[in-house]
Amino acid sequence: MQDNNKVVNPEGINVKRIETLVDGIFAIAMTLLVLGITVPSIVNPTEADLYRALYDLLPNFYSYFISFVLLAVFWRINHTQFNRIKNADNTLLWIMIFWLLFVALVPFSAFFVGEYGNFQISNIFFDLNLFAIGFLLFLNWHHALNSGLVDESKIEVGKSSLKITLMLPAISLIALGLTFLPFLKVYGYGWTSLVYLAIPLLKRFQ
Repeated sequence: MQDNNKVVNPEGINVKRIETLVDGIFAIAMTLLVLGITVPSIVNPTEADLYRALYDLLPNFYSYFISFVLLAVFWRINHTQFNRIKNADNTLLWIMIFWLLFVALVPFSAFFVGEYGNFQISNIFFDLNLFAIGFLLFLNWHHALNSGLVDESKIEVGKSSLKITLMLPAISLIALGLTFLPFLKVYGYGWTSLVYLAIPLLKRFQ
């Protein structure tokens, strides 16, 4: 008897196994983010020393918050996509593999920005990392829609959500472009990450 919880295509690719891999990578990446915030080591600290140490960690907390929320959004969108994908092929599998490659890189990107957020290169690296995640997420959905991998009853809804998915890499490019504004050399490049807060405010995640 066939297990209805498993969807297998003629190429032998199990959709549920892909979802399991995605969940595992996201769980690890989101957990590793907190490692970018280390407890200050101060010999004979005073109350003032601890307040100052926490204040110095604010960029790390900021980077942690932004990155955690973004990973949650990316996971949510991918989860919604796979609720509509009934089948998989080798192309979709490899798109997902490369997508997860960049997802797993987010903790490093977050640490980099947390430690060196006042430098342009750290923010460029972070923006390019998120652009790759957003673009591959869009590419995955575009391929699924155009390759007959999506449940036929959900194709129309899927097509309408394709534009929403395209907004993810677009926002990353906006953030990247902002890093080249001259006045940010004075006020700090880290402010460009605020653009990403627009992603959770999208009307829906499809």
